[in-house]
Amino acid sequence: MFYNFTLTSKNIKKVIMVILFLAALWFILSYQILHGVFAPRKDTGIYRVETGENIIALTFDVVWSDEYTEDLLETLDRYDQKATFFVTGKWMENYPEMTEEILKRGHEIGNHSYSHNHMKELEEEEIRKEIIKADNLLKENFDYHALFFRPPFGEYDERVLNIAEEMGYYTVLWSIETEDWLNPGVDKIIDRVVKRTHKGGIILLHNCSPQGVKALPMIIHSLKLRKFKVVTISELLGITGKNVRHEKTVHQVDPFLSLEDKIH
Repeated sequence: MFYNFTLTSKNIKKVIMVILFLAALWFILSYQILHGVFAPRKDTGIYRVETGENIIALTFDVVWSDEYTEDLLETLDRYDQKATFFVTGKWMENYPEMTEEILKRGHEIGNHSYSHNHMKELEEEEIRKEIIKADNLLKENFDYHALFFRPPFGEYDERVLNIAEEMGYYTVLWSIETEDWLNPGVDKIIDRVVKRTHKGGIILLHNCSPQGVKALPMIIHSLKLRKFKVVTISELLGITGKNVRHEKTVHQVDPFLSLEDKIH
């Protein structure tokens, strides 16, 4: 059976509306699938801060060796910059003197779990143990209380976020991934920071990357040329004092980061 379909201006409008609707639906579903956010979830991870000031946080993940840590600290001293180091418990056990040196030089330490496990693959009690064990090492061995937690590999789910929050931590991620851990070349590391620099951003580097250490002076220099002030996470969030809790809502969850900037 054939139906007589007359192409009128009204029908054309309907067809256009259907096409636009389908296109919008395709875009939304494609974005959600690619970014892993198909199922809505509570998300309180801090990727960046909304601010009108030219400030940017410098952070380092500290997991494996300490081969380049001294060079890194000397560079920060030379440029009179302070940073936030997210340190694992195992690293603190293996390198207690260097952990103490980080603190002595006025830098900030964050909890990066005890053994750098994939948090999403652990049971809730195991997640707590990972965070608590690193926390206890900081308190007992270095008389230090960390306010910030960074999940290994940047991987987390609602359980991880809730547990960290229950323990008094802010979960801090990053908005500028340098990929220095891949040693892609000093120029590429610098270029990634320069191209992605933005107000209230959080830069991710590592203490184990020789290229990252070599790139650091030029990164700092380029930020200063653009009138950016390099700060710690505490300064970025407006927290003063290592035991002061942050009461203002100044953080911005950024679900629109590109996939490559979320992978660690």
